Amino acid sequence: MRPKGSQDLLEWRRQRAIALLEAGKSPTEVAEFLGVGRNTVYRWRRRYRQEGQRGIAARSIPGRPPRLRAEQRDILGRCLEQGARAHGFTTDHWTQQRVVTLIRRLFDISFCPFHAGRILAASGWEATKSLRYTHPPEPVAYQS
Repeated sequence: MRPKGSQDLLEWRRQRAIALLEAGKSPTEVAEFLGVGRNTVYRWRRRYRQEGQRGIAARSIPGRPPRLRAEQRDILGRCLEQGARAHGFTTDHWTQQRVVTLIRRLFDISFCPFHAGRILAASGWEATKSLRYTHPPEPVAYQS
């Protein structure tokens, strides 16, 4: 499990551990001081000895690669700027469902409407709500 903290903070902690080890502190002392396990300090020291600073540097957080590449997002943005009517819709309102349809037409990639909204938000766009969209009714509080 990845420890809590930003990449910079975690890198700083590894660098601090190496500095303390080089200052003569024992791995046990360093582990107690930084609040990590002793084996973690040994692993950091081994990576530092093998790879130098690169061995303890911050690394990007791995994750699933995006299904839409950067160039596809650019194309999508240009299409959104043209308006919905330019792509065969009856009005110029972009709904999440229309964006899903457009992405499927352009790139043969399927998304759920919710995720299409997240893609839009990340690109600085905002989908308008469909005219048929209605909020679910508020729950009724029953009194006895």
